[in-house]
Amino acid sequence: MKLHNIYILVLTSFTILFSSCDEKIDIEIPGGEPKLVVQSEVSNEVDSSYVKLNLTVNYYTASPIPEVTNATVDVNGVPFVHASKGVYRPAPGYVGVVGQTFNLRISYDGKIYTSKSVLEPMFQVDTIFQVFKPKQGFIPEGYSINYVGYDNRPKIKYTYFRLGYFDTLVKRDSFSDARILFNNNQTPVGVRYPFELPFTRYAKGDECILIFRSIDRNMNDFIEAYNTQTSGAPGPFQVPPANLPTNIQGGAIGYFATHDVVRKRYTVK
Repeated sequence: MKLHNIYILVLTSFTILFSSCDEKIDIEIPGGEPKLVVQSEVSNEVDSSYVKLNLTVNYYTASPIPEVTNATVDVNGVPFVHASKGVYRPAPGYVGVVGQTFNLRISYDGKIYTSKSVLEPMFQVDTIFQVFKPKQGFIPEGYSINYVGYDNRPKIKYTYFRLGYFDTLVKRDSFSDARILFNNNQTPVGVRYPFELPFTRYAKGDECILIFRSIDRNMNDFIEAYNTQTSGAPGPFQVPPANLPTNIQGGAIGYFATHDVVRKRYTVK
């Protein structure tokens, strides 16, 4: 009899529990105040410098990202004028000077945002050459691409490297998703040295594209964090999303980068 009473009590408890699940509960998720997002670069290539501005949006919104078109922008006092879609550019012919310190200033919505970056020199990239390699594990046979470098800069200087090829089907340059970072703490200083691009094989007639950009420590850390957050498929072991490091002062997010750019093209013979 006592067991029967316990059974009824338990059954009644479950009935109340599951019936309570039918109640609708509205949870308000705060979106936070929009922040200014800055993507800005100054390089030694003609007419390649720009500042792009937009605002953050709520994660759950389907609205387009707001472009900021009414800011006042300058770099070392040189005006960057809004061109289109939130992108600000200097007058034609603008070139960043290697070794110079560049100061970014943005005035928007009553607030001032600033940043500073030195346009570090790139190391010297000399000869590009090919070496035929037989099949090695999962890497097929083909020609590896090598370059001869020379770096006499004091340690530690950072480099951002992109590798690509000329796509003969669509007749345009194509680049891998890999954003490769290295520094001259990992390579010889003061002597010429050969370096083979790892895990690459090309066939005769392929056109290889190599782009080297000097960066400072701040930009190195930004790209490194970006690589970490965008690598691999989502899962329980993936690094949780977080705000990337920034060198923008004033409460904005994003980056201000300066580059000495070296571009090389090589056709496999």
